[in-house]
Amino acid sequence: MSDVSDQVIRHLFKYDRTLPLNPTEETEQVIDFTTGEVRKDMLRERVTFGSTHDERVTATIIAPITDQQLPAVIIQHGSTPLGRHGNISPVTASSNNPTGLEWALNGLLTISIDAYGFGSREKTDNRGRLTPDRPDLMFRTRDQRIQSIQDLMRTVDYLESRTDVDSSAIGYHGISMGTRIGVPFIALDRRICAASLFVGGSGEYSRFITHSTEFDDLNTDEQLISDLTDPLAFASWTSHIHKFIVNGDNDLTVGGIEPAEKLHAALSDPKEIHWYQGGHGDYHHLLPEALMFFHNNLQKNK
Repeated sequence: MSDVSDQVIRHLFKYDRTLPLNPTEETEQVIDFTTGEVRKDMLRERVTFGSTHDERVTATIIAPITDQQLPAVIIQHGSTPLGRHGNISPVTASSNNPTGLEWALNGLLTISIDAYGFGSREKTDNRGRLTPDRPDLMFRTRDQRIQSIQDLMRTVDYLESRTDVDSSAIGYHGISMGTRIGVPFIALDRRICAASLFVGGSGEYSRFITHSTEFDDLNTDEQLISDLTDPLAFASWTSHIHKFIVNGDNDLTVGGIEPAEKLHAALSDPKEIHWYQGGHGDYHHLLPEALMFFHNNLQKNK
């Protein structure tokens, strides 16, 4: 796919693991949204910790209160201004428990993070959004993708520093953009034991239109950004990890079936591929299966 060597790609995402985390942790109430009651048996914390380039990651942890170390799942949102709140707060008044809470109620420690440029880390220049008709954002989007992958690696560093986490049983759940940055993340960070990758793909929807525009001189740069950050460049490096992959057969955001199948084919075994009938956001009925997938695969590492 690319003229860029594997060595260069791997080098691009490396960072100084000795960087201090300097974490902060603030306790919050846990509301069970199905009952409206405060859960005294659950822990919820707003946490921050240091990442590369002097960035600080903001995240929410939800977990059962127990003396035992828990398997953990990192939850990464898609390209939405809601950031992590889409996974820790009900989207509508009638919503059931969001993923971060529901999976914690089922025995996992979940950590839902705000990607660089999203949620509490949103910037004024729209960085990181999938906007093919905005090539003026090309290099900011490149930086956002690299930063976000390093932030995920630092999230593992942070989880390993906690006494309530079983560091041999850490999983990853990525949605849409969370799959775009999640495939490079799980390929490069061997500390992740299992991954669910929802509604992602490899296609033109995540690239920039430069031909026949005022940015025509950036055609080569645009191709290079794709070569360095597209999940297809990393998919073959995932043979060490079991993957639960979900896509919709009418997902217009991803561009239909072809971009999803392109990534499916490139991802190494072991993998489970699940199709559903519907669009980009119609996957919720498969979340219980993803939860069971984590229980089955993280348990193997305990």
